[in-house]
Parts: sequence; structure tokens; C-alpha cells
Amino acid sequence: MNTSSFKARVVILNYNGEEMLAKCLPSLVEAVRHAKTPTAVTILDNLSTDQSEAYVRKNYPGMEFVKAAENRVLCSYNDYLKTISEPVAILLNNDIRVDKDFIDPLVKKFQEDPATFLAAPRVMSFDGTTIEAVDTRAGMKFGMFWASARYPGYEAHTMVPAKTFASGFGAASREKFLELGGYDRRYLPGIMEDVDLCLTAQRAGYHLYYEPGSVVFHMGQASFKKAFSELRRETLAYRNTFLFMWKNFHGLRFWATHLFFLPLRMIWTILKGRWGFMIGFFETLGRLGQRT
Repeated sequence: MNTSSFKARVVILNYNGEEMLAKCLPSLVEAVRHAKTPTAVTILDNLSTDQSEAYVRKNYPGMEFVKAAENRVLCSYNDYLKTISEPVAILLNNDIRVDKDFIDPLVKKFQEDPATFLAAPRVMSFDGTTIEAVDTRAGMKFGMFWASARYPGYEAHTMVPAKTFASGFGAASREKFLELGGYDRRYLPGIMEDVDLCLTAQRAGYHLYYEPGSVVFHMGQASFKKAFSELRRETLAYRNTFLFMWKNFHGLRFWATHLFFLPLRMIWTILKGRWGFMIGFFETLGRLGQRT
């Protein structure tokens, strides 16, 4: 099968991102023009209050601009992907510019392996000077889950295609995304929902790949940092890590290790003034009964 027989759609999630769209959309338009894969583009807007819509409609009149029914952050993808037909959905944030060759290497993974759920690009800093992410590794350390695309020695794997544990953006199988239920709203307003979905995909037998031939340039939580203080971001990170672990791990070994280290971690974070850990822990207790 020829790569050009595939169809893809880039879906850019936006909230009050007029300034970021102005910096990023020109590169995307060039990438779509350069790609062999027929590719459409949608701006999926989470009810912005700035001039994002006016900017897109004026400067990119042929680009689809869709307003979500409500601002459900990444969970807005869940409903929107039900409305499109393209088999590959390339999900991006509004703070990402792309290399002109970034589309075809991602789509090719779905051609090579029908069990592909995700193809993740190589991520550079927005100015292109440093590597931000390669393949993601994950594990447990002192009773807590960790996942990182900047693990020790990651620089040596920059150009090595590999399996990956998770990615916050990249190309996804629309069919498999919907089959698995999309992002879990319990993680709102964000952090760990992508890791959760990727773990679910792996447990369902699907494959996740890192493709270094596809390159994007990321500002890094641009919208998130505008919306939340440092303490709130820390709290969300810990809260959602607890939620992720308690939802997905149930073995005796996990619970024995987790509960052994938990009070020690609490004491350590209090001494360090890292209040997000304790706040996140108690917030998670209050969310355990919520449905996905």
C-alpha cells in the first residue's frame, strides 16, 4: 500500500492561543503542502475568549475551525474524533510548530503495522536548540510511578526508532482511540491522561512507536502555565499520578511497596515544603468514586 492512499487529519487543540497559532500555523500549512499523505487540518477550540477564531478565519479561510461544546481540555478530542472519517488523527497542542516532513513518517507506522495505536515524533525545544523528548520510558521508584522522555542517556536514542510508553501528542489510530474510550475525564484539567490512555492501549495489545524522522518544536505547557500557578501544577501532577496508579495497578507487590514508601514520601515532601504532594493525595481520595 502506498503512503498517499492514507488520509490523516491534524487536530490542533486551542484555548486562547491566538499568539501561539500565529507562530505555529505557518509551519503546519507548509507541512501539509509538502506531505504525500492527503491531510486535513482542524482547529478544535475549547471556547476561547480571545481572537483565535477571527485570526484563523481571516488568515486561513480554508482551515476548519470547530468549537467544542465545553472546555474539557484534551477530553474534547473524545467527541470530535467521532465526527471525522480519517483513520489517522494527528493530535497537537497549539504551542507546537512542525518540520515540513513531519506527517509522512508518522502515517507510515500505521501502514507498516496495523496494530499501531500511536506514532510519536521527536520533540525539540521551540527554538530547535535542544532535545525535549525522545521515546518515553516508565517504571516505579520508591513506590511511585514515573514516566519520562528525558531519562538518563536519552540523548543517545535521539535518532533510534523504538517502542515508546506514551506521548502527549502525535498520530493516533482514530478507530482504536474511540474503541478505548479516549481520555479519562477524571484527570481534568490535565496531566497523566495521555499516559493512562497509552497504558490502556498497550494492555489491549496495541503498539506505540517513537519515530525520530518526524520532528516538532514545542513551547511546553504554554496554555497550562497561563492558567495555573506552580503549586497548582505540582498538585495536579501528584493528584493525577496517584489516580493513575490506584486505577491501573492492583497487585500485592505494588500495594506493599507503595504503602511502605508513602508515609516516608509524605514526611520528605513536607520537610521540603512540597505541599502539592499532600494536597494531591487528599484530592485523589475525593475523586475515587468518579466515573470515566
